[in-house]
Amino acid sequence: MNNKIASTVIPSLLTYSRHEFEEKYSYIQVNTSKHTLAHIDVMDGKFVPTTCWCTPQKIRSMNFKRPFEVHLMTNNPERRIAAWKRAGAQRIHFHIEATPNPLLVIDQIHKAHMQAGIALNARTSLKKIELIAGHADAILVMGIQPGKTGKHLETSTFQKLKTLRKKALRVPLLVDGGVSQINASKLLASGAEGLISTSMFYPKELLKKYQ
Repeated sequence: MNNKIASTVIPSLLTYSRHEFEEKYSYIQVNTSKHTLAHIDVMDGKFVPTTCWCTPQKIRSMNFKRPFEVHLMTNNPERRIAAWKRAGAQRIHFHIEATPNPLLVIDQIHKAHMQAGIALNARTSLKKIELIAGHADAILVMGIQPGKTGKHLETSTFQKLKTLRKKALRVPLLVDGGVSQINASKLLASGAEGLISTSMFYPKELLKKYQ
């Protein structure tokens, strides 16, 4: 991985047990600076068909010593803001598909003194966010339909990034899902500024343990 790509990779913590979380967290601690942002995935089994291990209460019990953001793949994201604020999150990404009033969710996150990111699924039209994108602190473009890791990047991701960048939004564009060594350079060239990934960050031996 070249230095330019490496500097854009945000390590993802999509985990299904405490042991997996602790092992991946330890790897982040050893292999990155203390200022490197970690990306914690949260799934409720309703918005997406699967659930994961992490909750704000569990993070607080671990005395998590690293800046982190949360990706809420959940229904009713507004109900989770206060708990993640107490856990120490610096940014919350919520899905445009999960709420009828995204501006209200953005406002609530800002009032809690956190950054607000809008996430949209791989097959969701950009029209869903065109009126509110400028209110967010980041836009998280899913390269896959969320729920499971290991899927291949949908090719529409590149055009979505280009379209968003042409709109001259002063908002960081992130990509989550399907990011790999093969497509990382093209994603950056298309307008991405951050690449959220497991496969590009953790060693293969660690990933195989939890497949």
